[in-house]
Amino acid sequence: MNVTTEVDPHLIAVAAELPRPEYSTDELIAAGRGHLSDRLVAMLSKLGIQKRHSILSNYPDVLFRGAEPELDIPASTLAARAVRTCLAKADVPMDSIGLVLGVSSSPARLLPSLVCDLFALIPEIPRTAANLSIEFMGCSSMAKAVDTARWFLNYRPEQHVLVCFMDAITPLSPELPDFYSHFSEVDVEGRQGTVNVLHGFLFADAAVAMVFGAQGGGPSFGPVANLTNERASDAELGTVPDGGSDIPLVYGRRAYTLSPDVTPRGAFYASETLKRVLDSDECKLRDPSEAAVLLMHTGSTRILDELCAQFGVQPEDDIVGSSYRVLRDYGNTIGCSVPLMLAEPTRRPPGQGLVVSFGLSFACGAFTMNIPDGGWRP
Repeated sequence: MNVTTEVDPHLIAVAAELPRPEYSTDELIAAGRGHLSDRLVAMLSKLGIQKRHSILSNYPDVLFRGAEPELDIPASTLAARAVRTCLAKADVPMDSIGLVLGVSSSPARLLPSLVCDLFALIPEIPRTAANLSIEFMGCSSMAKAVDTARWFLNYRPEQHVLVCFMDAITPLSPELPDFYSHFSEVDVEGRQGTVNVLHGFLFADAAVAMVFGAQGGGPSFGPVANLTNERASDAELGTVPDGGSDIPLVYGRRAYTLSPDVTPRGAFYASETLKRVLDSDECKLRDPSEAAVLLMHTGSTRILDELCAQFGVQPEDDIVGSSYRVLRDYGNTIGCSVPLMLAEPTRRPPGQGLVVSFGLSFACGAFTMNIPDGGWRP
């Protein structure tokens, strides 16, 4: 069989599911009254997030009052709902699903994986379909999924790829029983406490499912330009340092470290990978400002603003609107952030767009998004 490298995955259907509980930034600040300095409150209010969803029905009490987490919906069940909605929209034969990808940095449990849980929860998925877990790739996972779908569809263009992104971060947020201050108000030893507060306010939960095919009426993606740990030290920009085989113990909820260099290094990775895309034969654009749409991972308003400045666009421009809206309405949902942009019920104009997903580990992927004539609406 002759295998080509010219098939780009087409998005046939996309569907998002959000947990029912949602919490505004003002609600969380009110719940944390007496725990947060005025300067820290001001910083949290400027993250660009108005609300976030959680699979927990008592998230503020878990953060600030030491309450036991109460699930409103299990994370894998949320993922399965997104898959069922997406499959109904795609309306492709179930036996054409040749590959299933489970994409998560916060699976419901370490074993079985998300993708195996999906097979258990959705018996219609062919038992003989190939499956793969793309786990702990953080915010860059959209690029990994597109790359993997592309490889598969070049080999099996008559089949389809089902991808489910799910991240449920809020149950992993550290408890905040003490008093916390802004980064400028603490010494090196006190910085981790401020990072813990940021974790509780920045991250949130979501699930998004997609069906890709070698042909279809939706946009096509790729190829992907990748960049990983350009400096070896970039692997330490953010870590979850416990719970693995080297450090098997988990002290309370998992710790999360974050370097102050994340913003400048994230901007570097995004700009470098986009340069490689712009230089490729497949790209028709000369610079990002010409893109029909520019989807950038929603790390924070500060990161988005810096990327806009580098790419010659204004934060108010329509082409970057999705990046800011998803951050505003859903927070940072790790690997689900870019997929949530694609699930937005908005019409995309025809032409070539750009997508960049980047995050801790440190990895980044950028690729083109080719929107068909007549535009596209999910």
